[in-house]
Amino acid sequence: MDSVKSVLLGVCLLAIATGILKMLIPENRFKTQISFLISCIFAISLLSGFDDVTFFTSFDFKDLQTSEIIDFSDKLSEEVRKEAAKAVRLKTEQLLSDNDYKYEKVYVIAHINGAFCISISEIEIVFSTAESEKNVLDATELVSREVGSDILVRYSFIKKEG
Repeated sequence: MDSVKSVLLGVCLLAIATGILKMLIPENRFKTQISFLISCIFAISLLSGFDDVTFFTSFDFKDLQTSEIIDFSDKLSEEVRKEAAKAVRLKTEQLLSDNDYKYEKVYVIAHINGAFCISISEIEIVFSTAESEKNVLDATELVSREVGSDILVRYSFIKKEG
């Protein structure tokens, strides 16, 4: 562990020294050549710290091939899809509330198309049967205008108990 600390300390000190040297370079026509020379010195000094190559060759790659690979991309895509649908639902509910439309629920149907491409295909607004047809059509039209023609906006009714 002490050898790793000393290597890291050496790299940090070397990086600081290189930075100071680069700041001291005068503004003239040889600036790029001097910068290249300092970078080469830094690289050579960095590589000379690894005089024992067994550090890189001691890793057993056979264990890597037999280990189980966990793919989080499907779970991540599903979470992102849910979050996108939730955001659209909340914006739709806010739009309806701001325009004084009464609704029961809003459903958003989102799909994952290809590699991490999420699309919203449908929004369903659920109204109470007590709601007038004009208000339902006006609310549906408002949401349709806001989301564009690519997303289908439809409505349905639910009988409110009580």
